[in-house]
Amino acid sequence: MSQENSQEVSETASEQPTTETTDSSTDVSSLVAESKKYRKRSQDAEARLAELEKKLASAEEVKMIQEGKKDELIAKYQSDNEQLTATAQKWNKYEENRRNTLLESAPEEERERLASLDLDTLEYVTNKINNVKANAPEVAGNPRTTVPKKKFSDMTADEKRDNWENIIQSYKP
Repeated sequence: MSQENSQEVSETASEQPTTETTDSSTDVSSLVAESKKYRKRSQDAEARLAELEKKLASAEEVKMIQEGKKDELIAKYQSDNEQLTATAQKWNKYEENRRNTLLESAPEEERERLASLDLDTLEYVTNKINNVKANAPEVAGNPRTTVPKKKFSDMTADEKRDNWENIIQSYKP
């Protein structure tokens, strides 16, 4: 009777972990689904906020124009324009430097054709050109294996063991 009880206990114990594993995978999938739902809701709210901020800014500009504060609005646009111009100049300088560096790393005969490409394509092409590895051509007539320099009978046991593949190859037709 004690054997039957111990068998029942072991069967119950072995069944329990499988149900927990199933439950945990179900919990994980439900948590992932819930997380995706909250993320989508958050993204929608952020998009709506950005849209409302744009509308508010345009309404504020209209209000400033109606009140006769055009000079303040012009000053605001001028400062924004200066910041954007400075950023554009930095980017143009970076792009020019990067383009020159990539063209210098390219072969001379290809530089003229590569100069007309946009930066992303130029980077891709120069990476491909620089990563190409030429295979050394095989010279006809050269054997692939070396023939042992000593006769088999003159070799020591260690030399025979080290050169066994070459010895076998020398006897093949």
